[in-house]
Amino acid sequence: MNGQPKRHPRRPKGTKPQPHDLAFKSLYGFRLMAGDLLEIVLPKDLLDRIDWDSLERLPEEWLSPSLDQRRGDCVWRVRLCGGGTFIFPIEFQRRLDRLMPVRLNTYSSLLVEDLAKRGELDQGPRGRMLPLVHPVVLYNGMRPWRSPLKLSALTPDGRGDWPEMTLLDMGRVAIEDLPKGNAVTAQVEALQGGLARDDDGILRRMAARLGGSAHRALRSAFVEWVWHSVAPDLGADAALLEPELIRIVELGEVQEVKTLMMKSMVDHWLAEGEARGIERGEARGIERVRADQRAQLSRLAGRKFGGRAADRLSALIKGVTDPERLTEVGDWIIDCDTEAEFLARARR
Repeated sequence: MNGQPKRHPRRPKGTKPQPHDLAFKSLYGFRLMAGDLLEIVLPKDLLDRIDWDSLERLPEEWLSPSLDQRRGDCVWRVRLCGGGTFIFPIEFQRRLDRLMPVRLNTYSSLLVEDLAKRGELDQGPRGRMLPLVHPVVLYNGMRPWRSPLKLSALTPDGRGDWPEMTLLDMGRVAIEDLPKGNAVTAQVEALQGGLARDDDGILRRMAARLGGSAHRALRSAFVEWVWHSVAPDLGADAALLEPELIRIVELGEVQEVKTLMMKSMVDHWLAEGEARGIERGEARGIERVRADQRAQLSRLAGRKFGGRAADRLSALIKGVTDPERLTEVGDWIIDCDTEAEFLARARR
């Protein structure tokens, strides 16, 4: 209507979240990651009061009084031994934001209002009590964080610090300062190049924390995060991560778990290659993309069935340019249990 201010949504209508944002959000949707993050950001006296059995995820969408929809990244709640509730919103940042304390203050206020509407505030001797809200920002940006951490840094009188946020600069924090045997520590190690420099060491530490079938989904989420947040910065060297990522998914599990990672890689490489070919728009460029795809498929076949299968497949698909046929070959690598079954399909 004329004369009324326009409302600007946080994210422009019609745009989609970036893959690295979705991968981060998926990773911190697991209780183990949320709990390990608390071990890093909370002081010991508060950490000792946590009732770990009560850890639960809360909705990340709220409506303001003017019915504007606001959406955070991830929110967890936990009860405190002796009474009270502790809530920690988790936000993922790749860019500096001077007004980050203001944004987190808005989220926290809407979050508490939502809990009040649902009748989920704690009851104290004098009525309903506010929870302890402690936002955590996981920063993964190119430049060091120099933006304010508190509202007081944005006010002339130095007041207004509810809530105070904690920043974890994942690319610069000293790993030796983080707790050992912690999944978030492993994530920081991977972000700082640990998979390339000390892959055996980081894999041993991850196996101790994330090994076995109980954490299969979390390991797959971790690998997705690596692909979208770490691998793009490596360029052509991203392929060197393949063995380490397969080993991550396999931690403490049987052979068939490898297919989870393989499917992700096949889909990633074929889609990425197709995009490169379309972008170049040249026959020679398309041919090069197809050659790269055939080589990647042969490597995957070798990883699962052995070197002979890789050599056989390389000969069988030499000259194949139909993207649907190459995708079908990727499906065979995933679906077949034995080398003989796989080669039989490839020959046909």
